[in-house]
Amino acid sequence: MVSFTNNAKEILQLLKDAEGYISGERVARGLNISRAAVWKQICKLRKEGFCIDAQPRLGYRMVITPDKLIPLEIKDGLKTSFVGQEIFYYPKTESTNLIAKNMAMDGAKEGTVVTAEEQTEGRGRLDRNWLSPAYKNILMSIIFRPEVQPSQVFSLTMLTSLAVVKAIKTITTLNALIKWPNDIYIGSKKIGGILTEFSAEQDRVNFVIVGVGLNVNFDPSIYPEIKDTATSLSKASGKEISRVELLRSVLEEIEKGYNLFKKGRVAQIRSEWNPHSLIAGKTVTITSFGITEEGVAESVDEDGCLILLDYKGKRKRIFSGDVSLRIDQ
Repeated sequence: MVSFTNNAKEILQLLKDAEGYISGERVARGLNISRAAVWKQICKLRKEGFCIDAQPRLGYRMVITPDKLIPLEIKDGLKTSFVGQEIFYYPKTESTNLIAKNMAMDGAKEGTVVTAEEQTEGRGRLDRNWLSPAYKNILMSIIFRPEVQPSQVFSLTMLTSLAVVKAIKTITTLNALIKWPNDIYIGSKKIGGILTEFSAEQDRVNFVIVGVGLNVNFDPSIYPEIKDTATSLSKASGKEISRVELLRSVLEEIEKGYNLFKKGRVAQIRSEWNPHSLIAGKTVTITSFGITEEGVAESVDEDGCLILLDYKGKRKRIFSGDVSLRIDQ
């Protein structure tokens, strides 16, 4: 895990706030540390990708900030009250969901976020592998502690997928759609997914981990196993996307949705979610626990269940669980 000292955080903020160069003497005096200590922190920031110019008699100037998913960058301008106020950053790890789960069991606060540049054991639903080259995409998990019953947990997947498509629209203007239960699409190709896991007793939830993986700045077409089924935001928009800016927007939208969820306004979330459905009104084939059903996908209810109209005219509620869904041509 990468972390920064308070001095490094303060120096970084001073550099960002300065209109030009800021002298090492001024920084040292303001933080009550030596100029040698300032230089040491500058070197650490450079190591993490911050391009900082140093000139004799002028001081230091921020030239470029890295597009890394580090707390200092994400929290700079983040407009949330609890989601993302605690962020833990890993250049490489097995799984952000696994780390978040362990943190939750140790008492981590609601809204805590885990980000990573690369996952060695990244996965989606049904234990499918999640392919993501380092420093190209968004990989993150959030801890929630809702006071709800286990049957209501999927609403968190619903509000998160809605938050993601809203953020994508805000940052890129692309129209993303949601393939129930947890996939994000641009056109006919997947750009992201959501993995929701939770710990619960019979009538109460202890914590929920919501993981998000988004293809942002890599080209899936060079990978034979996904070239026909996946795309990325940069590929779809024709330009590189700021991962930090996008993640910041996702976190803000998630907090808005979660606040509605806590107030019991799931109907509002559902009404906003349904227009973004990739499958609404389409014929689909659903396989769950070895049973295959066909019908027309109508909408999603307030618990996040899919309403399927089968060929006999009967409506069925399909729970996410162990479900594989195919859109029929």
